[in-house]
Amino acid sequence: MSGRAIAGHENTGRPRIEVGAPGGIMPPFEKVVQQAQRAEAKGYDAIWWPCHLMGWHPQAIWKPEITPLAATQPNADIYFDPVATIAAVGMRTTRIRLGIGVTDVIRRHPAMLAQAALTLDHITRGRVILGLGSGERLNITPYGLDFDQPVSRLEEGLVIIRRLWESGGRPVDFEGRFWRLERAVLGLPPYEGRYPPIWIAAHGPRMLRLTGCYADGWLPTKMSPSEYREKLAHIRQAAREAGRDPETITPGMLAYVLVDEDRAAVSRMMDAILVRALCLLLPAEVFTRFGYDPPFGLKASGFHDYIPARFGYEEAMSAIRKVPREIVAYFTLHGTPEEIAGQIHDLAEAGLRHIVLWNITPFADPARARASFHALDRVRDLVSEGT
Repeated sequence: MSGRAIAGHENTGRPRIEVGAPGGIMPPFEKVVQQAQRAEAKGYDAIWWPCHLMGWHPQAIWKPEITPLAATQPNADIYFDPVATIAAVGMRTTRIRLGIGVTDVIRRHPAMLAQAALTLDHITRGRVILGLGSGERLNITPYGLDFDQPVSRLEEGLVIIRRLWESGGRPVDFEGRFWRLERAVLGLPPYEGRYPPIWIAAHGPRMLRLTGCYADGWLPTKMSPSEYREKLAHIRQAAREAGRDPETITPGMLAYVLVDEDRAAVSRMMDAILVRALCLLLPAEVFTRFGYDPPFGLKASGFHDYIPARFGYEEAMSAIRKVPREIVAYFTLHGTPEEIAGQIHDLAEAGLRHIVLWNITPFADPARARASFHALDRVRDLVSEGT
């Protein structure tokens, strides 16, 4: 398990690392509110909600013989809408920031996103983060929407959002490849004169450039410290070329976490089917880099191509069996709380300033779910106080 362990709480003078948590996504809704209030009480800096219609696990493998979760959760595709959820949670919390992590401009028109983000910011009194990405095919193609040129669409959408926000309520004209505005208005002013920050989930060169040019934060998924340092340098260079201060962009990351006080238990959980299935989101390049055949072939781009609902049981299991433990180790933070804090420290040395700890321990062993969330609190304490 990589990363040095952090054992103490001493203040080392390093920049503070913010720690975020995922928000609840399924009924009962009152539990979603309670989870957010607990995160706020425990000192987490932010809660992030995914914007999904379809989940990452094929329904074909959502069976009791694969996961005990199937006995209580009917399928893997249960998601509350993040905009409505944040509105409700924002009324029941006071401090913690609330992020959409992330949505896209294909399902949600840029003008509607601009209005929704401003509305949420008023409801929450300035605590909303608008997370955007180029989109995932699983949320788009099955619903009859066009997934063509998603990065270009995102860039145009970002331009529209910024123009409407900065228009002061005056009419806006815009002629783009995907949208046309003619005397379009958005009169709602920002909360206390400040627009909600936009964070972008970027990995490839074009997305990194967009982050540098338009974003206030960066929210990729887990990667190695060396990759993180290199990609962050690209973002900062793009910011400088756009005439922006690169230090105003918060370097973040969303990371899947397998945590337990027992190292042997974590090792076993890395082989769990639902955990390995999440690695199907990775592009072919990651598998070939480690010397493995990609589950979906050499041209597969991970989450951009993957639609879980199209896979039957045998086809899904065949792909999952091609995911080795080395890839799981690459794609997760894993180990004891001290070891995970050490892995986050290594990423902080590469520039990380905000980590979202997405606990997938229950996918591997639901019996350890409660203990794993308490262990994550320990990680939060170590990261927040030991940096």
